[in-house]
Amino acid sequence: MANRAHNIISSIMNENGELQTSHRNIEAMLVQHFRDITEENNLDREQCINEIIKNIPKPVSREDNFNLNKLVTEEEINEVIKDIHNGKAPGPDGFNVDFFKVCYNNC
Repeated sequence: MANRAHNIISSIMNENGELQTSHRNIEAMLVQHFRDITEENNLDREQCINEIIKNIPKPVSREDNFNLNKLVTEEEINEVIKDIHNGKAPGPDGFNVDFFKVCYNNC
C-alpha cells in the first residue's frame, strides 16, 4: 500500500504555470504531451530515408549480390568438398568433413 501513494500524480503545472489538480485536467495534459512528442514533424519520409541511406556504406556490390544469388553448380560442390582437408573439427551437428566426403561420394 505504501508504493501506491508514490505512484500517483496529484498535481501538474500547465504551460502557463498554473497548478492543475483535477484528474480530468491532469489526464488531458498528459495525453496532449505524449501526442505532441510522438507527432511526426516531417511528412517527407522518402527524402529523410534517402538522406540516411546515402551515408550507409554498401558492403555488397551489385556484382557481389548477383553472384551470391546464383545457383550453385554440382561442379562447385565437388570442388569444395575435394579441397576441404580431412579431419577438420565437427560442425554444430557433430559430423566432421570425413563424414560428408564419404556420404557425398556414395550418393
